[in-house]
Amino acid sequence: MSELESRIAAKFTEIADGGWFPSALPAEHHQLRAVCDALTIQPGQRILDAGCARGRFLKALVPTQADLYGVDLTEIFLSDARRNVPTAQFCQGSLAQLPFAAGTFDAILCVEALEHLPDTGAAIRELARVLKPEGTLVIIGKNARGLHPGTLIPNAIWKRWHELKGDWMYSGDFPFRERWFHPDKLRDELRAHFRTAETRFLIEPGARYAPLVKLFPMLAFEAAWIARFPIINQSAISYCS
Repeated sequence: MSELESRIAAKFTEIADGGWFPSALPAEHHQLRAVCDALTIQPGQRILDAGCARGRFLKALVPTQADLYGVDLTEIFLSDARRNVPTAQFCQGSLAQLPFAAGTFDAILCVEALEHLPDTGAAIRELARVLKPEGTLVIIGKNARGLHPGTLIPNAIWKRWHELKGDWMYSGDFPFRERWFHPDKLRDELRAHFRTAETRFLIEPGARYAPLVKLFPMLAFEAAWIARFPIINQSAISYCS
């Protein structure tokens, strides 16, 4: 874990009880539905939640009878996750240097975590490395080209305005800014490490702008990037049990 990642982990520890990190999700949650639509999970498969926080997605996946794993930078989240999903295995680590052997997992989900990585490229390479050759990666995050669902202001403007006001997670003097991804750019970056990659735009049920997004999907607040069949699996490193 780099010094900057340690500072990011400390920031998450600071805001851990702010209400943004639930322990469970309703079955109809749009992000969970996107994950399940992208993955066909079978009993015994190994599934990794990269940036698992309190394990809300893994808890929802327990009925699949898959072997569930979680990794996160923040120890307070991992302590909660172990209690929340006792049948899963958890360890502390960076997405840019995952503590797993190459080709370990059948599928990986990474929900609202990649945008907090200082080195996005290193994280994508690592996520590809620890997948099996036929594996699938699902990334969910904010769409930099979309609209904020409450205000209909473009996401990039809305985010920057709040950063300038000083009411964002990272203060003005913090040496990192949360990244929101352009749907095509992140898709193309994934294609450098996977045989296929696509972007799917997500619509939160009941959102004010849902009718507009159904007509113009690229305006969605969030997107899912689905990448399949990693091209390169590098040499193994130590496995985290």
